[in-house]
Parts: sequence; structure tokens; C-alpha cells
Amino acid sequence: MLTKNAFIFPGQGSQYQGMLKKIEKFEITKRYLGIFKDILGYSFENMTDEELLPTSVTQPSLYTVSAIYFEILKEKGIIPFIVAGHSLGEFSALYASEFFNFNDGLKIVSFRGKIMEEVAKAIPGCMAAIIGLREEVVYEICLKASKYGVVEPVNFNSLDQIVISGVNEALDKACILAKEKGAKIVKKLNVSAPFHSSLMLPLREKFAEKLNEFTFSKPKFPVVQNYDGEVHADPLIIKQNLIYQLNNPVLWNKSLDTMRARGAKEFIEVGPKKVLTNICISKGLSAKSSEDLIN
Repeated sequence: MLTKNAFIFPGQGSQYQGMLKKIEKFEITKRYLGIFKDILGYSFENMTDEELLPTSVTQPSLYTVSAIYFEILKEKGIIPFIVAGHSLGEFSALYASEFFNFNDGLKIVSFRGKIMEEVAKAIPGCMAAIIGLREEVVYEICLKASKYGVVEPVNFNSLDQIVISGVNEALDKACILAKEKGAKIVKKLNVSAPFHSSLMLPLREKFAEKLNEFTFSKPKFPVVQNYDGEVHADPLIIKQNLIYQLNNPVLWNKSLDTMRARGAKEFIEVGPKKVLTNICISKGLSAKSSEDLIN
């Protein structure tokens, strides 16, 4: 019988220099890093924070680290009964559920990172976390700042933590307005593009064509998807939701509620840092990070 562990996989912003240090001794680490180099032609083990920042590098690197953590936990007998991932982390969750194998997932996220980087170069933008304001206030702020360009709420992480995304000028204005409205924290994120905003809409056709090159399997574990915060098992629907995810908000708060409603007792963040762990704790959920479990 499966335990009631919910595995949650982090997205961009959780990468950092030295994120392999805690897992470098494991054989699976050496094997997956070898596959990474064979497929993509470079290594990321010794990259600095700045070198890891471009999304074309961040996405395959973070996907690989999360996959390694998953395999190590599995070897220790720690397995999930339900999985979800935040943005890029959804691909790590789908790998864990055996929707695709590691190699195919790596090719997919590498392509995703490259086309997202194209948008970043053409339309410089960023993301920022706003903590302490209600959803309707954040929408109002973005509406006011939108006269400077596109800026939208895109990650609904908890009731009072919402991430906005957009072009730099509009995003900066929205951050100022959020502080004026009394936000507890307004913090720009360590990402290189305006992810999940309408600026990503042009990428959908390219990404759909890429996904059509692969064959997918029905997930071994229930997967909660970002697009609607619901569980899906049909490979065609899962694939479609991955495409929608590009330019639609991440409904993370709803995703956590869905996992809890299905019986999740312990949330384990599978990957570097504790971004999702802290969100769970803020919601009163029991949560641990894989970095702590493997230490």
C-alpha cells in the first residue's frame, strides 16, 4: 500500500550554484549527469548562479536535479501516491509518474527552455512575488500598471502569495503600487523571462509540434496539473494542459488543496531549496524537503 506522501517538484528560481553537492556521491547522479551531457552537449555541475540563470540552462538542469532526488528517495523506499510540480516542476512530476522517460523529458524541457529564452530576448521581462495582498488587489495593481506594458498575475501560490509577470517597466510599476498598497514583501524572482503571461502565447504552436514527436504513457501516480489544479490521467489531456500552461497562471494553491482533498498527509519537495516546502507550511500543511531527507 502506498503511503500518503505527496511529491511536489520546484520550478525556476530554485536553482543555485552547488545544488548537486548533497547528491553528488550517488550513482544515479553520475548516470543522469552523463545522459545530460550526451544529449545536450554540456555540463552544469560547476556553473555559477549567473550561468544557471538563462532559462535554456535552468530548465534542463533543474529537471535533472529533481529527477535525481526522486530516484534517490525511491531507492530509500520513500514514494508518492500523488504528484504535482510548479511550472517547470510539472515536467519533473510527470517524469516521476512515468508519463515519459528521463531522456525524453530532458529533450522536452530543453526545447521549452530555448523557446522561452527567445521570448526573453525579444521582450525583456521578469516576475515578482507579492506577499500580503488579496487576489483582487493584485489584479487591480496589474490593471493600473498595464498602461506601461503587459503585467499579469500568473502564479497563485497561496491566498496571500501571488506572483506577477510582465515586461520590465510595467512589472516595476506594479511592484511600486504593491508596496503602496501595503504588501508585506515584494520581491523580484531569479528568472529571466515573463513566464506564464500572455507574452508566451506565440510559443504554443512550436511547443505543441515538439510534443507531437514523443509517445506518452498513462501516469503511474495521479498528477495534478498547473493549468486547472485538477488530476488528469489521459495523456492527450495532460499534453494539452502542458501547452496551455505556457501562457496561463499556475494554480498552485488549488493544486495543493486538491492533493490534500485526495488524502495527502505529508508534502515532500523533491529538488533543491525549500520554496514549495515553505508555501506548504504557510498553509498549515506538513512538509519536508528532499535536501533534508537525504542529508
